Amino acid sequence: MINLLLIEDSAVFVMGLKLALGADPVSFCVESVASPKAAVAYLNAHPATDIAVVDITLEAETDGLDLLDILRKSFPTLKTMVLSHYKNPSYILKAITSGACAYLAKDSSPESIVRAIGDVAAGKCLFFGETIESERILRLFGGRENLETRKPLGLTPRELEVLQLTSSGYSNAQIASALEISVNTVDSYKERIKSRFGLDSIIECVATAAARGIVTV
Repeated sequence: MINLLLIEDSAVFVMGLKLALGADPVSFCVESVASPKAAVAYLNAHPATDIAVVDITLEAETDGLDLLDILRKSFPTLKTMVLSHYKNPSYILKAITSGACAYLAKDSSPESIVRAIGDVAAGKCLFFGETIESERILRLFGGRENLETRKPLGLTPRELEVLQLTSSGYSNAQIASALEISVNTVDSYKERIKSRFGLDSIIECVATAAARGIVTV
């Protein structure tokens, strides 16, 4: 029995996925919630939940990508995966670095979604579904082995945050304020980022990361 929580605010999609899961020979116990707050409350009350399937565009105070970080920190044994309309590499990067075991598009076949859920429950990971160009994603992130470490190009989650904020035009002082760190620490992160890329300037790092879909500009 796989205990599954769907974190999805589309009642129609929830109904369709429940029907697909019900048609599979593997046994699923499926519950659904429509908001991050309800998801955390449910998981606190049901610690035996095996997998949370998360949508990105939740109409609530926290989107699905931020929710992944909350779930990873609060429920370390919980496996997570994403089902989304979006195929943006930067979203996929964020999901993987936040601990998601799979990222599938909602236009995947019901059979492939059910199969991925079963594989994630079995301890496998890094599934992209049939409608995401998985080979392109792997190339962007330095190959499967690199992506499986959840540190694409060797970047840590905090380095990725600094890089993204830099690409969005934030000054060092603004980055420090947003991340609640010192300006000197921001400088240190930028030096590490340049070392990871093997480049001399942070602007070159931003351009390279943007070209690979790691950050958005």
